[in-house]
Amino acid sequence: MSVLVTAGEFFFDFIFYNLPRLPRMGEELVTDNFALELGGGAAISGITAARLGRKVEIATVLGDSSLDRFAREELERRGVRCGLLRHQRGKIGGLTVAVSLRRDRYFLTAAGANRWVEDYLLSPATRAKLARARHVHFGLSPRGWGPFSRLVEYLHARGVTTSWDLGWHPEAARQAGFRRLFGRLSIVFLNRMEALRYSGAPTPRKALDRMAQPGQCFVIKLGSEGAIAAAPDGSFHRAPALKVRAVDTTGAGDAFAGGFLHFWLEGAALSECLRVGNACGALSTTAPGGSVAVPTRAQLARALARMR
Repeated sequence: MSVLVTAGEFFFDFIFYNLPRLPRMGEELVTDNFALELGGGAAISGITAARLGRKVEIATVLGDSSLDRFAREELERRGVRCGLLRHQRGKIGGLTVAVSLRRDRYFLTAAGANRWVEDYLLSPATRAKLARARHVHFGLSPRGWGPFSRLVEYLHARGVTTSWDLGWHPEAARQAGFRRLFGRLSIVFLNRMEALRYSGAPTPRKALDRMAQPGQCFVIKLGSEGAIAAAPDGSFHRAPALKVRAVDTTGAGDAFAGGFLHFWLEGAALSECLRVGNACGALSTTAPGGSVAVPTRAQLARALARMR
């Protein structure tokens, strides 16, 4: 089976969910609705694909604390190989505190060892290892787009397909090299807000028309409305969402990408890849953290049957 490499930032997600309200200044709010989970796009997408049966390697940087050693052990337990994982001495992996209310949420983040991720991914030694993969999926917001454009071009010249899930980075479209990089990717993943922001279009459908490049798969995730995409041949596709009772939406988009990519690498039709992505993203929200509730192949089959 072909290897999927998920490359990018890693975070320990400290998740407080289903809170009735935020504490006032100087007040302590005590709750049992808490979870500590592995986070970041590279980890969640990788765990999702591995749970479905894909061979997955993660390329990221952790620290060398006992918590980081636990993270490596947990990644491997969940089926993600760590041969491309580096430990930065004297540091700790990235940390995110996610606080979810019933209708909104916010995040507090410390970059930690993620400050070394870009240099690590762009190094000649790592670049050569990435070129052995079937597909490389990036999940990070880099300081500059130019070096990653060259990395994507290097991988494509060696037959490696690529995808990117940027995450919320509202100024990205104004930065030099952004559009050049995104035009060279095999697959682009954006959510509704990102697609409208970067394209300046009034609707997701018009955003596809403006941003998708010939020969490229361009996906826009629409949450409870499912997902739409432009295929490499320019055709338009839509798939419905799976209705679930959501507990926490942290990492749902990354779970979508992991499920989508596993089936895309199997040669499934784009409409089926969208359905799988929607199911994986929806199921991930039924427990706190992006990867705890992602499905096995059997669980996915049952979920897809509910979507017909």
